[in-house]
Amino acid sequence: MPIALTSAPRRALVIKLGHIGDVLVSTPVITALKERWPALAVDMVVNPGTEAMVAHNPLLNQVLVLKRGHPGALTAAAWHLGFLRGLRGAGYDLSLELSEGDRGAFLSWASGARLRVGFRPKTPRMRGRAYHVLAPRWDDERHMVQAFLGQAEALGLEPRDTGLKFEPGPQGRAEAARLLAQAGLEPGAYALVHPTSRWMFKSWTPGGNAALINHLAARGLKVVLTSGPDPKEMDLVEQIKAQADPGTVALDLSGRLDLYSLGGLIASARVFAGVDSAPMHMAAALGVPVLTIFGPSGERMWGPWQTRAEVLAGDCPEHPCGRDGCEGSKVSRCLVEMPPERVTEAADRLLQGTG
Repeated sequence: MPIALTSAPRRALVIKLGHIGDVLVSTPVITALKERWPALAVDMVVNPGTEAMVAHNPLLNQVLVLKRGHPGALTAAAWHLGFLRGLRGAGYDLSLELSEGDRGAFLSWASGARLRVGFRPKTPRMRGRAYHVLAPRWDDERHMVQAFLGQAEALGLEPRDTGLKFEPGPQGRAEAARLLAQAGLEPGAYALVHPTSRWMFKSWTPGGNAALINHLAARGLKVVLTSGPDPKEMDLVEQIKAQADPGTVALDLSGRLDLYSLGGLIASARVFAGVDSAPMHMAAALGVPVLTIFGPSGERMWGPWQTRAEVLAGDCPEHPCGRDGCEGSKVSRCLVEMPPERVTEAADRLLQGTG
């Protein structure tokens, strides 16, 4: 039988064990909890490497990072035992697990929260027994923000502010300002182009990106180029630069930024251009206009949320297929065949009214 909260909860635990963008897209749940219970202390458990998305969220009491990569089995066991004891001793009244995974379900159950909320399993699973309240899981027709907020709504909450919340922090903004000043770039006078994703089958072609950079430069915008440090991402950036016109890339910071500094640079950009990736969600959270290209993944579920945007999807009857490239090739034909003219026309539409 579901357990109802007979009084306002004092402490809540939000568990989101996903990738960087997943964590950011879940932040409206935190806002919804604080709207309903302003005095509520909300803790959040995230995977290592994703904490930057919520580290400066003023609505959170603390961010707990689930450490991985321990030097040995005994060390790992001791750390996890201490972590679980900390959760159990926190006295949580409420827990929301947003990942639909066994690890998150176990953490929710182990927390001992008086009321535990999770997603209804697609098929009967043991982890469903970890929760008292089951919310409808996500589907292809709803954005993930709406799916996550379904857990808040299952508690009777009526979220008002459903925007993503991300703050790069004072150091991130200061480092971004330093890099821009060093390059002689003014805030609002550049486009930030982030052409890669950790899943390379989501990335557009080098030639297409070069054409977009040339077009943005011809429109009078400086171009700041960024990417993650993965060798495959860096290699794509080098191919793009080799095909772009000389001088069109005013500042190449690919592989050199942490997420805080990247956030600071995105915050000062006139527009963001990229693919389905965490930086795209960072731009949406910061209210920066977004030009984005979707291939195998679905823009209905993962598109830029509540910001001015031009969203282009691959022209394929199976879109979104959710595959890692066509026939497992790690190359998505829908992106390979995306004409540059379609993207540059979208860029022009987006730039109208953003000056």
